[in-house]
Amino acid sequence: MSLYTLKHLLNDCSTRLSRTKGAADQKKETLEDVWRAFNDWIESRFNQGKGVHIATFATITWETFTNSRNQPKLRPTFFLSDTFIKTYNLSQKRPPLPTANLAALEDINFTKIAIKFSRNLTKDLVFCAIRDMVQKIGMVASTGAPMSITLNFGRLIAKNRCVSVLFDPLKFPRALENHIARSMISSPPSMLGNLDDFDISPEDAIDYNDVIPPLDKTETATIVFSTDNQEALPTNRSDPENIIGSDVSIEEELQMYDALLSPCSTTSQTSAKHHVMESAFKRHIAKLANDVDLEGKYAFDLQLQQRRDLDTVAFENKMRRSCAEDLQRHLRMQMQQREDAIANDKQERRAVDPRGNTFFPESERTRQGYDDQRYLNRVKEQLKLQLQDQISSKEQERINVKQRVLHSTHEEIPSFLKVNVHDKDTMTSVI
Repeated sequence: MSLYTLKHLLNDCSTRLSRTKGAADQKKETLEDVWRAFNDWIESRFNQGKGVHIATFATITWETFTNSRNQPKLRPTFFLSDTFIKTYNLSQKRPPLPTANLAALEDINFTKIAIKFSRNLTKDLVFCAIRDMVQKIGMVASTGAPMSITLNFGRLIAKNRCVSVLFDPLKFPRALENHIARSMISSPPSMLGNLDDFDISPEDAIDYNDVIPPLDKTETATIVFSTDNQEALPTNRSDPENIIGSDVSIEEELQMYDALLSPCSTTSQTSAKHHVMESAFKRHIAKLANDVDLEGKYAFDLQLQQRRDLDTVAFENKMRRSCAEDLQRHLRMQMQQREDAIANDKQERRAVDPRGNTFFPESERTRQGYDDQRYLNRVKEQLKLQLQDQISSKEQERINVKQRVLHSTHEEIPSFLKVNVHDKDTMTSVI
């Protein structure tokens, strides 16, 4: 089964009956312009650290996450829409999490694409062309055929009804270079098989035949490099050829490298001339191993520190609660002691004071008439009168202030009129 590329997509859509009228060659040129404008629109949003949303197709955006060193990082992400998945019975490797922190999305605007990113396209042409190409991509992907569609920022690949995007690190925006994570989120799904089916075009390929001769098919068949969970090298704008599968250990990498350069192979004579390459490769592997060890140490130290912080917070909460309980206990004890002292004082006073044995109530305030209803009513009336006097005095002060302001305003009006008349006379004389 041959690989379905952008060239096949444009040819199929140009021969298809649609609203984009005209000859096949003209339609193909129009589709190329639409595809270029569509990619330019996505790339313009992508370079700003934002994403796009095509309702009937997919969402392409940046995701913000926190790495093991508690640093916010960006990584590109791609996921299909539910409508596209259900219509063509497709699947994707890593659907978006509900708690994912995605960048701001912009819905597709056909008018904006036609006006801002092209010269001679119209809204209807852009809409019909994108609709036809998206439908064709879904139809081809639903058959399980291998697909590799070139984009400005990578490649759209599909196989076995699984669709994903390979983001090209060389196309990442330079403005976001320090904020992008080294791990590439949209790596090819495991069910895609060997990525040799999705090699770049011959004109973009780099010829390494002058450095190392090609290996025999029997030797290369036994060596398989993992393509899942790819991680780029720790250099900015790293070469995709240097991407190494994270599922392969350091020892396995060295064994595979030794297998390629074993004495029984045909490349042993050539490898003797390239000791610099071998030493550079081993230094690179040693550096990767050192980075992995440091990452593990940092992660362990971080977990240990977090555990210590949690223990410290728990101990502080326990001590704070214990202190609060001791304070409450001490306050209750003091209140009880005070009540006991008051009761003892009353008992002693009742035994000494002859008035304590009369028919009057025990309370001294009641004996003096403070609890009498007439006394309470009289106090209420006095308070009411005092409040009314305060209200009236404040109201009178407010009225006096207003009157003074009005009086001063009336006094200033003649002076203002004189100034206006003088200004008018001056202007008249000047004219």
